[in-house]
Amino acid sequence: WYQRRVRDTNYFINTNLSTMALYSHSSKLVKPGNEAPTDVETAVSQALLDLEANSDLSSALRGLYFVGAEEVVIRDDKVAVVIHIPFPQQKIYHKIQGRLVRELEKKLSGKHVIFLSKRRILSKPTRHSRNLSKQKRPRSRTLTAVHASILDDLVYPAEIAGQRKRVKLDGSQQIKVHLEKACQINTETKLDTFMSVYKKLTGKDVVFEYVD
Repeated sequence: WYQRRVRDTNYFINTNLSTMALYSHSSKLVKPGNEAPTDVETAVSQALLDLEANSDLSSALRGLYFVGAEEVVIRDDKVAVVIHIPFPQQKIYHKIQGRLVRELEKKLSGKHVIFLSKRRILSKPTRHSRNLSKQKRPRSRTLTAVHASILDDLVYPAEIAGQRKRVKLDGSQQIKVHLEKACQINTETKLDTFMSVYKKLTGKDVVFEYVD
């Protein structure tokens, strides 16, 4: 009995030590099911912790966290980091996003940084759906709405002035997005990043042009 008790105690201590190490190393990251962070998520978490401890963004970053991060290859010599944030914190992130992106890009070796709110798509219910809910599916949870929101997040703080779909000869579709001319200076170097990230997340082709 005593030996079994010691084994159980040691297991408890070791388990909690590993959990504490994971938490202290990734305290800006909250993932479901205590999933281990990826290398990219660890790097983002550490960068945010550094900024919270040693920058003028300290008070603004306190209490903020992210729920995931991934790299998207733009071309052979360029990689972007997409950081997924909880939707309820989006407005708070928006207040500091310009400065935060600049600081993170310095810490992440010049990689473009994109913030996207985490959204869930609900499929359209059918007669044969197992879980038929009396509550109507929110418009914001449709595929079309979520993809439109991703586009808004991608170009923020730039404003989308309009968009239209173009059908190619092979039947494929391309979305042409019009951005306000005033935001060209801040977004022109990231257009290929916007296109690649949107394609990766939605499977749709998009191009951007500036309008007065």
